[in-house]
Amino acid sequence: MSHELIDEAAPSERAAVPLQRREHLSTARGELRTVNVTTSTRPLAAARDTGRRPRVAIVHDWLVTYAGAERVLEQIIDCFPDADLFSVVDFVDDKDRAFLRGKRATTSFIQRLPKARTRYRAYLPFMPLAIEQLDVSGYDVVISSSHAVAKGVLTGPDQYHISYVHSPIRYAWDLQHQYLQESKLTRGPKSMLARLILHYIRNWDVRTANSVDQFVANSEFIARRIHKVYQRDAEVVYPPVDVDSFELETRKEDFYLTASRLVPYKKIDLIVEAFARMPDKRLVVIGDGPDMQKVRAKAGPNVEVMGYQPFSVLHDRMRRAKAFVFAAEEDFGISVVEAQACGTPVIAYGKGGALETVRDTGSRPTGLFFEEQRADAIIEAVETFERDPKRFRAEDCRENAERFSSAHFRDQFFARVARAVPAVAAVGPAYRDPQRRHDDDADNALESAPRVLAIDQSGVLGGAELSLLEVVKGLRARIEVLLFNDGPFREALDAVGARVDVLDSGALRNVRRDGGAVPKFGVLAGVAGLVRETRRRARGADVLYANTQRAMVIGVLAGKLARKPVVWHLRDIVSEEHFGRMQRAIIKGCAKLGLAHVIANSHASAKVFAELTSFDSSRIDVVHNGVDESPFRALARVPKEQLRAQIGLPQGAFLVGAFSRLARWKGQHVLLEALLHEPRAHAVFVGAPLFGEDAYAQELHDFVSRHELRDRVHFLGFRHDIAACMRAMDVIAHTSITPEPFGRVVVEGMLAQRPVVASRDGGVKEIVEHGKSGLLCTPGDAVALAATIASLHDDEALRERLARNGLAVARERFGKEQYVEAVGRVLDGVVTRAR
Repeated sequence: MSHELIDEAAPSERAAVPLQRREHLSTARGELRTVNVTTSTRPLAAARDTGRRPRVAIVHDWLVTYAGAERVLEQIIDCFPDADLFSVVDFVDDKDRAFLRGKRATTSFIQRLPKARTRYRAYLPFMPLAIEQLDVSGYDVVISSSHAVAKGVLTGPDQYHISYVHSPIRYAWDLQHQYLQESKLTRGPKSMLARLILHYIRNWDVRTANSVDQFVANSEFIARRIHKVYQRDAEVVYPPVDVDSFELETRKEDFYLTASRLVPYKKIDLIVEAFARMPDKRLVVIGDGPDMQKVRAKAGPNVEVMGYQPFSVLHDRMRRAKAFVFAAEEDFGISVVEAQACGTPVIAYGKGGALETVRDTGSRPTGLFFEEQRADAIIEAVETFERDPKRFRAEDCRENAERFSSAHFRDQFFARVARAVPAVAAVGPAYRDPQRRHDDDADNALESAPRVLAIDQSGVLGGAELSLLEVVKGLRARIEVLLFNDGPFREALDAVGARVDVLDSGALRNVRRDGGAVPKFGVLAGVAGLVRETRRRARGADVLYANTQRAMVIGVLAGKLARKPVVWHLRDIVSEEHFGRMQRAIIKGCAKLGLAHVIANSHASAKVFAELTSFDSSRIDVVHNGVDESPFRALARVPKEQLRAQIGLPQGAFLVGAFSRLARWKGQHVLLEALLHEPRAHAVFVGAPLFGEDAYAQELHDFVSRHELRDRVHFLGFRHDIAACMRAMDVIAHTSITPEPFGRVVVEGMLAQRPVVASRDGGVKEIVEHGKSGLLCTPGDAVALAATIASLHDDEALRERLARNGLAVARERFGKEQYVEAVGRVLDGVVTRAR
């Protein structure tokens, strides 16, 4: 029973979406419609009753090499570094054991059978028996990493078994006939024996599925296989891809690449045949295997077959290739993600995991598909790609690949386990440092970590929501999120494995923060409904963490009824310029009624809030927002000229970029007026009007027309590729005419390594030190702004110094790790004082 198909599982990974049920409640009389309510699983009895940290066992099929399944195993071990390891065999050489973090597996009797090191696959008929002999009865949680038999380990009723499935046993199910044909076992006594063994394995495979409490699949494709074979649902967590090892390259050369082990199902010979019929197009093939002679026989002079190559060569070709061609039907397809991590678009067979890792539609595609495994279909796809290759942007490919990073896998997989077994939250933080050693005090602190209910009014992905997303990822298993509207924010939370409830805010949706009218009955009814539902969910939390002003009002009322402390993360300056009289009165009343603590995003925000409410200053902490540097770091080596060419900006111009929604208080008109005083500068506006601000946007366009500035002003609208746009600029301008609560754009400009010019007001003064990490101007003063831009235009050394110092400041003071840790400390302190 030996064959290439009985090999290590092809990796698969993905942002998992939790299993959810849909509840529909009447919205009449202020009642709520609840959507996307995550289903809960049964608690872990042993750990719950004893209060101790649960013991975790990890079961893997076999340990003989480091391939796709072992990459997943490596990250699971990082999530649970104190777990014990079990496997049918363990023949990994000492020099190659780093991915096991020093662990030795407890093995089965097959380990001691003759020639098991080299012919372990021949013992497949005995593996069901072998896996059942591994004794994991002393563990509370059993995690199996299975592409063959690992999920069949025996567990008891008080043990929780979660199985990460790379695939149901392929050669026993839908690939049986392919396996028999390629093994030349279609006829005769050996064929009959092989079929009987596979029949026995299928029966055993279905029976043992009943002992798994929760399935996690490496792709939607495998989730469908699991449902077909086991009649069970599975959540999806895509397998880890080491995207950080692949560097983005935007300059592509005139050749295509395919790279794989040369085995029949990879269809490399089909790709080679297609390119042999396109002599004007060059193909590079990297890989070795049993199909090498077939591949070489079909290759024409335009096809270079390089054979096996070290990673450095593969990486180099993958970065420079025009596109990566992939013709296999894979469960996931790790090479497809690696190519995109290099900024290389993909031409792939439109079945299997590629459908989940490559975007072929929308405004930001990362590849395209062909529908049949035929040379003609590949030729047609390549010709389609050649007609418009510029629509595939390297930055979009890289951004898509980052969804499948190792860090994302750890966050998502650990969240799945912790959601099912909350007691494992006590061991969760160890994955950030697998070598960390816990003393008793640290263990006790982790086990008693307060549980948080985070509340946000929005379904959109604004600055406040992006900041909350980092907190949710950092606090992982001990935080739940309650939203008052559905939308992209909920999808982003789902993608990191967060537990999310969404309530329909009803009439409350139309309340504006600058409104001053007395609330109508429908609004009051909506508030009552939200309070009731929030109070119900607050029962399982130790602290309510409100992320927005409307969420704070609901949180205070619900917290008062549930007798839970409420912390408001203040992200606004609650002044007359930003809030109406009624809204400020409500904020003042809530501060007195039930706010336990306030986290302000700047001293400016804290000062105005304290003046409005007379709130005790000892209960206000300033925690500056943290910004993720990775999108900017990925573009660090990409020349500015390349980015301008891709975006469509003039090469030789001195570009000053403004990044925010188009709103009067953001002051885009000030930058336009500055252009009249500094004719050498161009202005680039990235953003769109959002909240009824279309009239202001039209004013800006009218100003440009009236003053004949069309050649020097570039409106890019809403963009996803902020990092690329910022790095295409010479200067980043922040032009708000009223105080900014924080100034996230300023930090992003620093991370983009561009000099920043900002309004001297609000939270910005806490970010920029004038003359050192940026330059400050009087808000609304177009003449001063023009003079500052002129000084930067004339002094390249000044631009470089400000950019260098700004980057250092952003990294030191506004990193996402210290931000999450600071928020966590405040929340924990509030709970400690309330107990």
